[in-house]
Amino acid sequence: MGTSENLDVFKNAISFFTGRNGRVSLGKKRHTQLRQLLERLALVYHPEYNMDLGPHVFPARKYAMIYNQVKEDPKLSSLPALQPAPVGEEELSLVHTPEFISDFMNLRYTDRTMYSELPLNQTMVRSFCLGVGGTILATEMTENYKYVYHIGGGFHHSMPDRAEGFCYLNDAAIATKLYLQKYPERKVLFIDLDLHQGNGNARIFQGDPSVWTFSMHQEELYPKKEKSNLDIPLDNGTGDKMYLSCLGEGLEKIRKEFKPDLIYYFAGADPFEDDSLGDLKLTFDGLKARDKMVKTFADSLDIPVVIMPAGGYARNFHDTVRIHFNTIRVFASLI
Repeated sequence: MGTSENLDVFKNAISFFTGRNGRVSLGKKRHTQLRQLLERLALVYHPEYNMDLGPHVFPARKYAMIYNQVKEDPKLSSLPALQPAPVGEEELSLVHTPEFISDFMNLRYTDRTMYSELPLNQTMVRSFCLGVGGTILATEMTENYKYVYHIGGGFHHSMPDRAEGFCYLNDAAIATKLYLQKYPERKVLFIDLDLHQGNGNARIFQGDPSVWTFSMHQEELYPKKEKSNLDIPLDNGTGDKMYLSCLGEGLEKIRKEFKPDLIYYFAGADPFEDDSLGDLKLTFDGLKARDKMVKTFADSLDIPVVIMPAGGYARNFHDTVRIHFNTIRVFASLI
């Protein structure tokens, strides 16, 4: 089922509660039902995100495990979960150069694709094109849902003209460009709490008054840093207390200086104390508190959030899945 078909199904469900003019016309009880529906968390996922990369450090199989945990949880199993369609070159060209798109789509190993640390094959191309479609779909769904968790996405290192790290295509940047085409008067906030700076997003949106990029990350670590609207670099060994204090200060600064209509939240699992690639020291409880702070911030502004898992490389793979699953539980108001 493609993006437009998914949204048609969703709109048909909404129409049960509303009249032809979009106004609630079926009484107070149905109005309450509609309000509750619109406040629910929804998911976006595609089984082709799940790739077997063997012993590779990037845990692509985490996506299926997160989805399966949701479906096995009696309090979450009824959450709507929609599948995206893959995007094509037209959508990719909103952010990426023609030369890079051509190399990527045609599996050419060049100086534009070689900086990715992932293999380049047809399976990878399809997975990333689906992933971009997933973040676009999640963004569209925020017109009706308060929170949409895309179980896939958050590839924040990808540059307009090249891949970087584990990121071939910049899904959130492409989705943002489409969103602002449709709503040019609106503003978008990136809250990037991955271990690594969101350098691709910082580069892409430098000087764009419609987008504010906020990244809080380990300083002495990949990648080469770009200038975000707000960067909070963290020392090695930063734990829960200092991390949450810095996050609170960052969110308060944003509240004073920027008025967003939509948030993209990069809810990386890699600030975890036992992550194999980093030296931050957040606990499970600290990461849950982080997610709650972002949710509280969004609630205080009464704006929707697209949530993406971004990175996570815990030495125990199941810890990464647990952290991402906890983020879903936070936004479902279960913890």
